[in-house]
Amino acid sequence: MLLSRLFRLNERSLPHLLTAGMLCLVVAMAGTIGILSILHDSRELETRLASQEEETLAAHEAHLRDELAALANYLEFQRASREEKAKTALREHVDQVTDMVERLYAREKDRLPPDRLRALIVEALRPMRFLHGRGYYFIDDLQGNCVLLPTDPAREGSSLWNNRDDTGRYIMRGLVDATKNPEGRGYSRYRWYRPDRPNEMADKLAYVRRFEPLGWVIGAGEYLHEVEADLQREALARIAALRFHPDGVVGVLTLAGDVLLEPRLPTEQSGLRPAALGPAADWTKQALDIARHGGGKLELVQSTAHGSQRRLAYVSQHEPWGWYLVASIGLNELDGILERERVALQQSAHQRLRLALIALGLCTATTLLLGVLLSRWLSGRFAMYHNELALSSAALRESNRQLQLSSRVFESGNEAMMVLDERFRFLSVNPAFLRLTGNQPELAGPGTCAADLISVGDQGLAPVQRALAQAGAWNGEATLRLGMQSKLPVQLSINAVANEEGQIAHYVGALADISARKEAEARLRRLAEFDPLTELPNRALLRQRMDEAIEAARQDGTPAALLFIDLDRFKNVNDSLGHGVGDALLQQVAARLRTLAGDGDTVGRSGGDEFILVLRHTGAATEIASHAERIVRQFAAPFLIGRYELSVTPSIGIAVWPQDGEDAETLLRNADAAMYHAKSAGRNTYKFFTAEMNLQVRERLELENLLRQAEARQELSVHYQPQVDLASGRLIGCEALLRWHAGERGNIPPGRFIPVAEDTGLIVPIGRWILKTACAQAQAWRQAGLGDLQVAVNASAIQLHHGDFVETVATVLAETGLPAELLEIELTESTLMTDADSAAATLRALKVLGVGLAIDDFGTGYSSLAYLKRFQLDRLKIDRSFINDLPADKDDANITRTIVGIARNLGLSVLAEGVETPAQQQFLLEHGCDEGQGYLFSRPLPAGDMEALLRATGTRGSA
Repeated sequence: MLLSRLFRLNERSLPHLLTAGMLCLVVAMAGTIGILSILHDSRELETRLASQEEETLAAHEAHLRDELAALANYLEFQRASREEKAKTALREHVDQVTDMVERLYAREKDRLPPDRLRALIVEALRPMRFLHGRGYYFIDDLQGNCVLLPTDPAREGSSLWNNRDDTGRYIMRGLVDATKNPEGRGYSRYRWYRPDRPNEMADKLAYVRRFEPLGWVIGAGEYLHEVEADLQREALARIAALRFHPDGVVGVLTLAGDVLLEPRLPTEQSGLRPAALGPAADWTKQALDIARHGGGKLELVQSTAHGSQRRLAYVSQHEPWGWYLVASIGLNELDGILERERVALQQSAHQRLRLALIALGLCTATTLLLGVLLSRWLSGRFAMYHNELALSSAALRESNRQLQLSSRVFESGNEAMMVLDERFRFLSVNPAFLRLTGNQPELAGPGTCAADLISVGDQGLAPVQRALAQAGAWNGEATLRLGMQSKLPVQLSINAVANEEGQIAHYVGALADISARKEAEARLRRLAEFDPLTELPNRALLRQRMDEAIEAARQDGTPAALLFIDLDRFKNVNDSLGHGVGDALLQQVAARLRTLAGDGDTVGRSGGDEFILVLRHTGAATEIASHAERIVRQFAAPFLIGRYELSVTPSIGIAVWPQDGEDAETLLRNADAAMYHAKSAGRNTYKFFTAEMNLQVRERLELENLLRQAEARQELSVHYQPQVDLASGRLIGCEALLRWHAGERGNIPPGRFIPVAEDTGLIVPIGRWILKTACAQAQAWRQAGLGDLQVAVNASAIQLHHGDFVETVATVLAETGLPAELLEIELTESTLMTDADSAAATLRALKVLGVGLAIDDFGTGYSSLAYLKRFQLDRLKIDRSFINDLPADKDDANITRTIVGIARNLGLSVLAEGVETPAQQQFLLEHGCDEGQGYLFSRPLPAGDMEALLRATGTRGSA
């Protein structure tokens, strides 16, 4: 009965069932024979595969260990080099900025008062940053007083001599001690407060240089942990680029399990993005478990565009940085070998199975054929019905799951969400939306238009509707109206949802409260644009207001004025009463100046005791002067600071747009110049900017422009001053001297245009021209039969430290044909000491060429015996300042004798410059100086006159 129900036996179905039974019996017999054979071969093959796999995995594991060991050595090298890299970076930046300060001091020391020059240097260094914005420059004097500290300007002017770090080390004393050596430079280590953790100190390394002219110590420092962080980032970048084996990669984890570097496979040829080693939580957990037990290997499964891939990984720990290194390589090659072996097994099994089936099939061919056909047809039909039902059921379950999930997300999510119909009317909102609106459900009730509640600027939802119509989505900032007066800034994200016909059915939107972010942005803007002490606009905002005032004046056709206000002798207040009183005074000054600013005017603090008043829509000069007089009168009343009654006066410089400058930078510079004229006029007054104040600047610019065209206009020439043997009068050489005849301006002295050429870098091409001209002339004299006359050419520090100076000398000698021994390069002491190491290398290269080397103006600079020995010099030239008063001046006589003695002891020849009297010549001869040049023998001569002198006397004749 049960069998009948199960199979529905009847006359029509029984033959089919019998055929099916026979088919099952035949298949069972053939299958049994084939399976037994396959099992036997499979066992043998699996044994071989297991052995091969074990050997290959062991080799891969050794390879991974070697790679990680090499990587660990690299990381240790990086970590060990952090202090040396910090020293190198600090030295390069401090040396560069010190060179800049030296050039600025040399250029301005004779033109600016000392206080103004110091302030100019300090303000030039204050905004300078390096090391990704972390590094800054500081200045202290040798008594431990802070001159510049950009991160804490309040300390400037105060003594830090007794400041200590948390280990008791004196910070300032260590910085000053680092410069107490012949080089005047060095490193100092100490601990200082971390910027990200103000209450915690960290190790810091500083490099400092002593700046003798002002008695300063200039330096910069860097936290060693920041250097180590940079090295870690560099190491991660190198690890990310590391490849070994066909597809070996390395990942990096922290002790806490954070992924610092995701191990990604190389991009496949199909163009897909590199694949990571599965979900981070999977492989990192496995790696951490192994690493915490001393490291070792593990196997991972990698998902790729073409399926999955087994990978062998090895984990090791780098303790100094707290990293776990995970190196892995793919097992594709091994899997391929194993797969080919398995395919061979399957082919063998199939062959045996076919033979068995053929043997058995000869007896039951007809039955088997009918059974197979019937079975295939029935299986196909049932399989089709089953698949259709399974797909339909799965689709229904997935749809139900998605609906339930969406409902839970919508109802329980923390983000405010809403559903709108195609006309932007509310259909539904979630509880988070109601909380955002203050639990006022009537604001977003069904049928209420969203435009009544949400708007973008003053345009309602019009921009959103246009974007949705074009792109189907919109995201941006909007305003949520919560009542008549209450508004809330929100971030709105909204998307259109289409129905099956592709038409928009409704819209789904999400809102987030961004009021806290807006308030933070406003606070940051305030901090960035206003001075925290006086709450006046700072330098950045002042610059913006000046630009706005100039633009408004340009449009209205009215002048605008800039008043630069500096407090007279304010430093005395800070030095005598302390910075607290000084800060309070600055606040009261700011309050008084605010009362003088009209509508549209701006009063701000540019720094220190300097204030700026920007006047918009001002009138004639008398009106501007009236403003300045009101400021002076406002300062007439004393300032009450606690128990002190202080009297402070202003010095005011005025620049007016457009006659004093077309832009804010020019107006500020000219007003600053006028302010200093007000100070020089007695202080407590004001001065308008005049053209005469800027005359020197314009004259220098004009000189620079003329000098740039001088060579092209053939205005430059070389004169030659003879050098003679003092005893015999024999002509032994000459010095090439540059002369400039600037058209209508006439002859311009070298003392005026050489500094301009050096400041602008024009000295490099001009120096190359002088060198080539002098060498070509000396070679021409040789070819004319006038003898081998050595020519001396001066070189500046800029030329010497220019990268191709030696190559330039060699090229000129080759082009002109002049023998190297007939060329002498003259250098000053300061030129050599600018960068002693670089200078030494350059001079060695010149010596290899065979060029002679001489020190010019000896005795006026460093006069270091060490460099006389180090630089392998040939000649020493005594400066004319020691020769002028010989033999009457005892000091000059002693100095001259000493210089000659030093040169003789070092094996150097000595030449005296500026010899003008026979008495000077006789004194020099008596004390061992054999060579000289000066007006006693000849003035500098043009090339033609020099040639005539050579023809008249010869190199061995009398001068």
